[in-house]
This record gives sequence, structure tokens and C-alpha cells, in this order.
Amino acid sequence: MFSYKMGVLYERMYKTLLIFIWTCFCTDGVYDNNIVKSYKITTKPASTFYHDNGPFYWKIGKSNQFSGGKMQKIIFQGYPICIVRQVDETRELQAISDICLHRAASLSQGRVLSNGCIQCPYHGWEYRDGLVETIPGCPKDETKPSRIGIPRFSVKELNDDVYLCPTYDMNSEIGSNALTDIHIPREATDTSFRRVSGRRHIRRPHNLVTENVLDMMHVSFVHSFGNRLSPVPFKILYNDLDAFSGKTTFYYTAGPMSMSSVLGNAQFVKVENEFYLPDTTITRVFANNIVKTIVTHSYPIGKNESILHYDLYRNFLDSPVFDSFFRYQMDLTLDEDVEILNSVYDAHMDGYMNTKFDVTQIRYRKKWREVLSHKNSKK
Repeated sequence: MFSYKMGVLYERMYKTLLIFIWTCFCTDGVYDNNIVKSYKITTKPASTFYHDNGPFYWKIGKSNQFSGGKMQKIIFQGYPICIVRQVDETRELQAISDICLHRAASLSQGRVLSNGCIQCPYHGWEYRDGLVETIPGCPKDETKPSRIGIPRFSVKELNDDVYLCPTYDMNSEIGSNALTDIHIPREATDTSFRRVSGRRHIRRPHNLVTENVLDMMHVSFVHSFGNRLSPVPFKILYNDLDAFSGKTTFYYTAGPMSMSSVLGNAQFVKVENEFYLPDTTITRVFANNIVKTIVTHSYPIGKNESILHYDLYRNFLDSPVFDSFFRYQMDLTLDEDVEILNSVYDAHMDGYMNTKFDVTQIRYRKKWREVLSHKNSKK
């Protein structure tokens, strides 16, 4: 009886082993009508080309920039990414590597086919969700899923803006997911505020651009609207919000001809300056009941080049007639910022001394270093 039971057990183990081998090697890891999947997807270029981009969601544009069926290329830290909005009912955005597997042609120069595939302009290779769907002259085995392709990155749309996480390949499941959620300012859902937006291509590093926005002491000396009579805040308070964000509150004497004094009838001004990694800054200026909030994002195109996006929210002069005035004000402000940033020496841009007024930039740098240090320790 014992030998009979052992024989049955061995027979069952043998059949199980045969099924396992057949599943792994004879069906490309697909068994029982695709219920069980064990195949791995390989993508190129390798993650070494994008894994150091910063494991966060970065704002890369406005939703209305990306129309259905048209591809756009962005460069993120030297890496080309193709952004396309689906033509189906979902209208979702998709971000894939812009580099064709075959001969490295730019996919964004190709076209979106009626079946939703992206076709390379060079030799006609077709991609669906970043995976190779069709190779001209090479018949596809419809029973086998595609296991080769290019990296595909997560894209989110919030507040009419587009955000990209450029460090995690959703196809190969290699890389680093975003460490935090996207921070949306409270003004975005407050109907008492009106919003104007803009964009500027700046040939300076993204971190230098972001730190300049966090630097309150430069305002009175660089900008034409600055209060040179009382350029120094009489009180500052800094607080860590969490591991990836911080906030400094400054208190100033209002300039006699400033908007805070003329429109807000304020003798003193409170300025809240916040940052949220990777690149979000929020500057709120309070003059009694009027509030002006400026939100910026700056992502890297390359080592010494970045794209700055801004949103200006205001709860005064809220007629659309005044939008052009506030855009002009932002353009003038950015012109003055770029002029001074162009004078900063690249090899010494971190400086050698700090004051208490530099606390926001210093904390921003420290939190970035902690993120990079933690990431490098996991390699």
C-alpha cells in the first residue's frame, strides 16, 4: 500500500514538473488562456540612461499642449521622450522613449496609425504602449505576447497640467517610482482666485532657477518692483513640512509705491515661501485681504538648460482685462532674474557663505541631498 501511494505521488509530481516546463519554455510563460503570466519584458535603452532623473513627478507642460494623435518630443535631462495623447475615448496621455529599437530614429517624427500604434518614420516598426507590435517583413506569432520594446513612463494630468515620472519604466518594471504625490496649491480650487500661466526656456540649471525663486533677499535688489528702502525682512520663520517640503514665512515693511501698499493698503507684508520636491515653489504675498500667489516648476532639459513653468493666482483685479498686465509683470520679473542668473559662475554657484535669510534654499538643497544619498545607498 505504501509503495502504491508513493508511486501515485511521484506520478503527480512528474506531471506538475512537465506542465511547469511546458508553461515556461513552450508557451512563453502564458498558460490557461493568459491567466498566468510569467514572461519578462525587455526594453532598451537601459535604465542607466534615465534612472538618475529624480524619482518624482515633474511638470512638463499644460494639458492643452497635447492634442489627440499628435506626438511631441521633450528632452528630460538629455533623454528624449515622446508624448502622445490617445485617439480613443480615454484621451489619455502616454509617454514612451523617443528612441526606436531598430536604428534609434526619433519616434515623435513618425505617425500615429488608426489602430493606435506609433509607427517609426525610418523603417516602419510599430509600437503599442511602447512594445513592438509589428516589424515589416517579419510575421508576428499572434499566440505570443510582445516581450521587447522601449521604456514607458507614468504620466498624470492634474489642474490642467501634465506631470511625468521619468525614472520608472512601466514596461520592464525597472527603475524608481515617484517618492511623493503631486502637490496642487489650494488656490487651484478656490474660485475667488484667477490664474494666468506662462513658460520660459532658460539656459541655466534647473536647481539654480528653483533656488532663485526661493531666495527672498534678491527681490529688492534685482527687481524693479523691489523695496530698496526696506529690503530686509524684520522677521523670518522656517518649518519643515515633511521629508520633501519646507516653508519659510517672511515679514516685510511694504514699499510706499508697491501693489501691497497701493491696492492692499498694507503697512506690512507677509510672504510665505514653500517648496515641494522636486521643483515646485509656492510664493504667497499677503497684503491685508489681497493675495498674490506665484507657483513655479523648473525641469532639466540638460546640465545647463531648463524649462520654467509659472502660474500666477490673484484674488484682486480679477477681471480678464488685467491678465495681460500680470503676464507682462511676470515676463519683466523673469527677464530680470535671467539677467542675474547669467552672471553666476557655474563652478561656484553654490556659494561659500550663507546667512539666515538663505534658510529656504539651504533646506531645499539638504532635502535633495538626502533623497540622492538614500537612492545611491540602495544601488
